[in-house]
Amino acid sequence: MSRPYILFLLTAVLTLAGCALGPVTPLAPDTAAKLAPVRFLLTFDDGPDTGPYGGTPFILRQLADNPVTPGIKALFFVQTEHPLRGGGPEGRVQMHDTCAQGQLMAVHSGMVEGHTSHTRLPSDVLAASLRRGAADIALQCGTALPVVRPPTWRHDTRTMDVYHQVGMEMMMADANARDGKIYGWNISLRRRPHMRHELERVGQAMVAQRLQPVEGVTPVIVAFHDPNGFTAMHMTDYLQILVDTARDNGLPLADPPFYTDTQAAGRAALARARAGVYARESWP
Repeated sequence: MSRPYILFLLTAVLTLAGCALGPVTPLAPDTAAKLAPVRFLLTFDDGPDTGPYGGTPFILRQLADNPVTPGIKALFFVQTEHPLRGGGPEGRVQMHDTCAQGQLMAVHSGMVEGHTSHTRLPSDVLAASLRRGAADIALQCGTALPVVRPPTWRHDTRTMDVYHQVGMEMMMADANARDGKIYGWNISLRRRPHMRHELERVGQAMVAQRLQPVEGVTPVIVAFHDPNGFTAMHMTDYLQILVDTARDNGLPLADPPFYTDTQAAGRAALARARAGVYARESWP
């Protein structure tokens, strides 16, 4: 295959990737003016991803120092027992360092096997893993936020009962960066158009009064994965994309547009998890 043809194909792929989702319909200004402004609550799954070049520390540096909103506080759903995540010595140090920077932490998995679907676990095994995960976090952070995000988003009425049994609420997301699955292709060609459409759904949910304000703002939960190298390298870009695409959709933005106060972020997370209603109604 000739080089010019390869370049043509690459250009075509990039063009299609950016345009395939089509335009969005922004909210009318008078409609947007009646809504509580959006404040983004960023969440990260599957970590901690450790080491000097790990995704978690790289993301933390960008949350702390960026031109959009310095000092962002986020919520990290961690695998506390997996030996390559929170179950190893480097992972435990990273969990401690993450919380020491004012970030929130909650259970994603408390299994040595790591990313195991909760729907496949017997209720007693699931309950024990969640308690163990919360204890692992508390050992490094003092406390774990009492919310859980199920691996692969899979849940059912039985797992929900177990979550409540151990004193946790399930948290899903309003917008998903769709960066959780990578098959040898560690880039995202449609970040901006994809997020534009994710936030269009958010605006519709706000107008329908499905997303309720918390302390004067509408917390919008956005899901990322910190072990994704592309996400880690481009977190600052994602912050700008979220602000830009919110404006594209006519969404009113709070000042600041991201949570910078740990306690306020925690209260917002708990309120949204207890309400259990999201702009996105299905998950991959």
